Amino acid sequence: MDAVGLTGLWERKDKNGITYLSDKQNGTSSIMVIPNTLKKESGDPDYFLYIKPNKEKQGGEKSEERPLKAKTTFLHKRM
Repeated sequence: MDAVGLTGLWERKDKNGITYLSDKQNGTSSIMVIPNTLKKESGDPDYFLYIKPNKEKQGGEKSEERPLKAKTTFLHKRM
């Protein structure tokens, strides 16, 4: 197989108990793979991939990952 490994992903749960995969890239961004909990048809995607910048705390430290927010569900509806 001709493939390039990009990162490892860890299984996590959000505050609603939904399992997703997540990792931080180079300390500057995070990757999340989230199941499509609103899937209605076989042609709808099973998962969504998000890449987001990590926010910095005061003093230049990176903030820790937080549970998924309702905004993520809204994004699912728009796709």
